[in-house]
Amino acid sequence: MRISKLSIAIICAVLMSTVLALLPATDSAGRDHVDAAFNRALAAAAIARGLNGVISVAQGTEVGIQPAGVGVNFSPGEILDPINDLVERFSWIMLLATSSLGVQKVLLRMSSWVGLLVCLTLFGLALMASHLFMKSERAKAVLGRVFLFLLLLRFMMPLIAIANEMVYRTFLESSYVESTAQLQAARQAIGDINEEVSSDTEVPTSLFERANAVYQQFVDKVDFEKRFERYRIAASSVGENTVNMIVVFVMQTLVFPLLFLGILFGMLRRLTYWR
Repeated sequence: MRISKLSIAIICAVLMSTVLALLPATDSAGRDHVDAAFNRALAAAAIARGLNGVISVAQGTEVGIQPAGVGVNFSPGEILDPINDLVERFSWIMLLATSSLGVQKVLLRMSSWVGLLVCLTLFGLALMASHLFMKSERAKAVLGRVFLFLLLLRFMMPLIAIANEMVYRTFLESSYVESTAQLQAARQAIGDINEEVSSDTEVPTSLFERANAVYQQFVDKVDFEKRFERYRIAASSVGENTVNMIVVFVMQTLVFPLLFLGILFGMLRRLTYWR
């Protein structure tokens, strides 16, 4: 019995791919990358909740000062209102992102299911045996299609997770790190200003405290204007960096996984095409 070089190459490829599919390292690599992305999404969701909290506090704050009898209202909500809706939408997007990554974790577990591994091994053995003992090209083709389909199910999610992480490290990581730092700084800045405003709005009790409060209102008018400007700067930082974070997670949890999935299915169609 003479075996062709093509059959030998196919047998070697099937054997190597079957052994690789049974190794636990195949799952751990993809699982580690999905876990890292999941933790990043949770951290971003926590930042969004923190921002929403300090912005809500600022929106409920209104300070009135009357230097020289002239009333001046300090209303942070006027500045922060436009970005509050953006932050709330960012929270929803982060919920969707974490849900998407959670689904990917479930699919990774499904790709290492014992039943799938058993079927893959059996069809791999059948395919190798067909190239050793069978002459029917039709049977070999059918076995090859089934084996490639099972192989795709086994490696699809680990490959998508690894490729997705590589793209993130190459193109998105710097934007994520910088935007995270900026949003944390903005949250801290808004929280600090809220505390300053709250301490300034305490109601004086004694006559001396009231007189001192009138004097302080006159002296601190410039400080209130500075705080107003600090709110404005923090608001502009939140808007820009929130959009950057949305782009990062939409690309990583929606665009790239679907793109890689389409590429893998396109490869499968080409590999299993039979006239």
